[in-house]
Amino acid sequence: MDISVIIVSYNVREFLHQSLLSIEKAAAGLKVEIFVVDNASIDGTPEFVREHFPAVHLIANTENAGFGAANNQALREAEGNYILFLNPDTIIQEDTLSVMMDYMDRHPECGLSGCKILNADGSLQLACRRSFPTPMVTLPKMLGLSALFPKSPRLARYNLTFLDPEQEAEVDAVSGSFMFTRKELMLDLGAFDERFFMYGEDLDLCYRVKEAGYSVNYVPATSIIHYKGESSKQAAFDNILIFYKAMDVFVQKHFALRFSLPYTLMLRTGILTHMTGRFLAKLLKIFRYPLLDALFLYLSFVLALLLRFGDLDLLPNYLFITGLYFLIYSLAASGMSVYRSRPLDFTRSAAALAGGGLLSGFLTFFLPQIAHSRLVFLIAFSISLIFIPGWRLIVKLSSSNHRKSHADELLALRTAIVGADSEGQRIAAILSERPDLGYLFIGFLDRDFSNPRTVGRLSDIRELVQLKKLGCLIFTSSFGPTAELMSMMSELQDLDLELKIVPENLNMIYGKASIETLEGISMVEMEFSLHRPFNRGMKRFFDLSTSLVGLIIFAVPALGYRLFRGRRTQLLQSGPVRWTVWETPKGQRRGLWWYPLLFSVLKGNLSFVGDLWNIPEGSRRMYKPGLTGLAQMERDVTMDAQEHSRFMTFYLRNYSFSMDVEILLKTLFKLQ
Repeated sequence: MDISVIIVSYNVREFLHQSLLSIEKAAAGLKVEIFVVDNASIDGTPEFVREHFPAVHLIANTENAGFGAANNQALREAEGNYILFLNPDTIIQEDTLSVMMDYMDRHPECGLSGCKILNADGSLQLACRRSFPTPMVTLPKMLGLSALFPKSPRLARYNLTFLDPEQEAEVDAVSGSFMFTRKELMLDLGAFDERFFMYGEDLDLCYRVKEAGYSVNYVPATSIIHYKGESSKQAAFDNILIFYKAMDVFVQKHFALRFSLPYTLMLRTGILTHMTGRFLAKLLKIFRYPLLDALFLYLSFVLALLLRFGDLDLLPNYLFITGLYFLIYSLAASGMSVYRSRPLDFTRSAAALAGGGLLSGFLTFFLPQIAHSRLVFLIAFSISLIFIPGWRLIVKLSSSNHRKSHADELLALRTAIVGADSEGQRIAAILSERPDLGYLFIGFLDRDFSNPRTVGRLSDIRELVQLKKLGCLIFTSSFGPTAELMSMMSELQDLDLELKIVPENLNMIYGKASIETLEGISMVEMEFSLHRPFNRGMKRFFDLSTSLVGLIIFAVPALGYRLFRGRRTQLLQSGPVRWTVWETPKGQRRGLWWYPLLFSVLKGNLSFVGDLWNIPEGSRRMYKPGLTGLAQMERDVTMDAQEHSRFMTFYLRNYSFSMDVEILLKTLFKLQ
């Protein structure tokens, strides 16, 4: 075997498809075997490879083993004289394999080589040739000097930008996305150090290759395209930590003994500083919309003061009311999915402003310390209604021509359709043909991957929503049983996600009746009242406060009851939830037998009003067990799975704080 190509894949099925096709073309006339090690992808990568590339050696891991460990798995089975470690988000040229093998044949002193790597726009990817991150190499990079003086051999050593991209050169390291090496050497070196989970392992391997007496060479005679970072886009903050931890491990492993302690400390401090900067940049990107709104709201009050008084002497007096107004507005905007799902929805931002303005104005009547000039507040409120929805409208209108041909991801709601049947495909066709509707169709979620546009299984729906950054799920009328739909809604309740259903009969809709018609499709937004953040918070606050008061009030009688009546503790459990009650030696429950349950309510295992302790077989719990509840009050009803589902649906849809109070009062009256 001439070459063994090893690819480690993680949730990049579409990119892997193109990469494998390019390898097949490049393998013409050579003896090439291909290994794909899948690190527990949830996008159907293993099934796709088995069906479309049966000749590929597939290793399907059940958990993410990391980049180095996964490469080592395939290396142990590889039979090629040469090994190509290749990223799945790459496309190689037809001559890449033959050119690299010929180069290594002609240069026995070369232990590892990399080719020219291009970005998707055709520009050179700087990481394809670089130096080891020694203090004197890294410092100009961190200070920005390498960017200011890219042709300086002294200041631009990190990415060697002073070298001609078409010039072959011996370098310290090449990119881990394409590493062409000798199998025998890899086995001698032990291949990748598995302490590096992701990032840094390529630098470490190149370092050890050079320590073994071989060279590492940059070969621009052939090139590849690398869609950088597709495998690691999912968890930006986690990846930043992994990257800088890897750099720290590299410094400790190779530089701690080579350089003095001050140099090493300086380098590690630089790594920490750079990591902090990356974190702040990520935070700024996440909060850019709220920050922009806060700026415009502040400007609104500045203009209002100038219009009312002609100066800004009273501006400090209005800082509190400005902050309060923004807090109320941002909470309302978040509740209406403005910042994540609909960042440029000017109608929702206007509605949130109106609600925040009314509430803030109402509070001025009860808080004299913020009741300054109500005319200033009214003017600021009017200006903010122009500024905050206005900048969104301007961006939207300026992008309207672009959106006629392509759904811009910033403006459109990333949407997946649950169910790839004929109805799902009909909806997908309409969404794809009409990007102006504001839905960016990503793919289907289904029980299998029979449809090529299916991006994941329903069993992984929560992970897929986060992986694909979905803002909306559309369920078809033929999706499946109501219980399964309810279960999914419960599982996704804490995510900022719009759930819509295309019903056969509007009388069968769950949730609020907000109906949207799109080209013959009527979609109803699904929402359970109990899942609203405010209602969940109120319910938990009531449980916490009431249980704490009950524990204090009944503490003394409960202690006497426990000590003098000889009560024993009975542990009860339903699934992972546990709680205790007091019983007599004969198993009877009398008096204050319920007192220990208050501790369970306080901890959050139980609620005062909730589901049955023991649910019927075949049913699934959608909210916490309760001391009482709708189902508990109906003692004459035969509680099978269907009846239990009916009670849960009613409670989830119609929950309110007053309903809980009513249920508690009725329960107390029944006990008397």
